[in-house]
Amino acid sequence: MNSFQSQGQADLIKSYLALGDNSSAEAAVEKLMADFSWSENIARAIHDTAWEYRKLANYSRANELDQYVIDRWPEDVQAMWAKMDMAKTDIVLGNYTAADKTVDILIADFNDLLEMPTAIFMLGEQYYNKAIEHKKNGRDKEGDAFYQKAIVVWEKMIQKLPPSTEYTPRAYWCSAVVYSQELRQYAKGIEYYQEIIDNWPTYEYTWHAQLLVGRYYEKLRDSGGLPESEANPKIEHAYKSVIENYPDSDSAPGAALNLGRMYFKSAQWADAAHYFELFVQIDNGRSPNHVLINALYDLGKTYEQMGNLDMAVEMYRVVIESAAPDDPRIKTVQSELEKLQGSKK
Repeated sequence: MNSFQSQGQADLIKSYLALGDNSSAEAAVEKLMADFSWSENIARAIHDTAWEYRKLANYSRANELDQYVIDRWPEDVQAMWAKMDMAKTDIVLGNYTAADKTVDILIADFNDLLEMPTAIFMLGEQYYNKAIEHKKNGRDKEGDAFYQKAIVVWEKMIQKLPPSTEYTPRAYWCSAVVYSQELRQYAKGIEYYQEIIDNWPTYEYTWHAQLLVGRYYEKLRDSGGLPESEANPKIEHAYKSVIENYPDSDSAPGAALNLGRMYFKSAQWADAAHYFELFVQIDNGRSPNHVLINALYDLGKTYEQMGNLDMAVEMYRVVIESAAPDDPRIKTVQSELEKLQGSKK
């Protein structure tokens, strides 16, 4: 029997299950296992069938079929996927100890399979989804616990499996987001973002990781986790690195704007003006209009501090022209403009 015949039988089972004809589906399963046992694709056909039962929440039957694959073809990649699906079901059903044990077994038994990073990442993702579910329902403590479980799984993937160009940086990225955004552990988040920057320069979000290093150093500083004298140079370096290394990225305008505000706050007017001007030059409509208006206003204030009143007046006029008619900031800017025009007479 060839692989097409066994897969055709699996498709027939899928059709019976979709129609709710469980008795015919079971008869077809028995036929698949008895008559197609020597098909080169039999392990996949049975695992695919287990997946159909799993989608219907018939977990006991799905596990029986997956265990059959594991017992008959223990070194086949389908055995790995079968074991992974059983672990995902354990997470769904709350059997977390069993799921965690399966993660370790998978890593030990299938370490050399190219698909392993994908499977382990997905198990971490299952915990991550549980965390989101708890958070949405106001169970913050439980949500944080599941975020930690996700990180533990991803960390095992990073430490114990050969690097994957797709899933290793993705595990670092997701861990960094959980640490920084969800758990407010800014230093750990920065550490994982920096891993991506240093070791995975072609990852699809490396440019954004560089911006987030600066942002979370700001959070670390503002929360008292790092003194300003130590944090500010790191923030400055992170944002400048975005502009220098990823000038065409969507993060570059934000980095320029943050630098402008940073220099404005420290009364470094020339540097502030440079980066506000750079933001206006490279943003190209990527930021919401109110962000652009604020940047133009800040640039006007910077010119004013520099004594360049003509440019300050020009910026305030641009702000008024660019803002919506009902924008509450227009009155403030008009007042600034009138004051400057009066001082020039």
